[in-house]
Amino acid sequence: MSTVITDNLTGKTAAGSVTITAGSATQSLQQGLNKCWLNFEGDITTPAIRDSLNTSSLDDIGTGRYRVKYSNNFNAAKEYAGGGMTIRSGQSKGAFVSQDSQGNLNFATNGTSISVTRHDNTLGDADQVSMLLTGDLA
Repeated sequence: MSTVITDNLTGKTAAGSVTITAGSATQSLQQGLNKCWLNFEGDITTPAIRDSLNTSSLDDIGTGRYRVKYSNNFNAAKEYAGGGMTIRSGQSKGAFVSQDSQGNLNFATNGTSISVTRHDNTLGDADQVSMLLTGDLA
């Protein structure tokens, strides 16, 4: 077994292109990395970011609705993927995170709007909201 220790990894053919091969499958290293993630407390007057990557701001735009802005833009609107989850203390039923179609930032290059929907199909704040995004940065 070998160990590679480095501070920089650059593609041989193209500086920003590194491919990993495992058996007969290949994977683009850049395509497989999360480009933005965020964990925040959403059930307080001003939502508080606990930790994040590539997040410049978080705004409360209504009950269960938030606007996230990125530090570094994505390459193209609607050409990246995301997911999320919530934790609601004292609740036996959960909620889910989705794109907020009323938020005016629907998977734009510089941010997105998200909403937290409860099991009864109403919007609601949550103790902990997490999301992650992957795709090409500009």
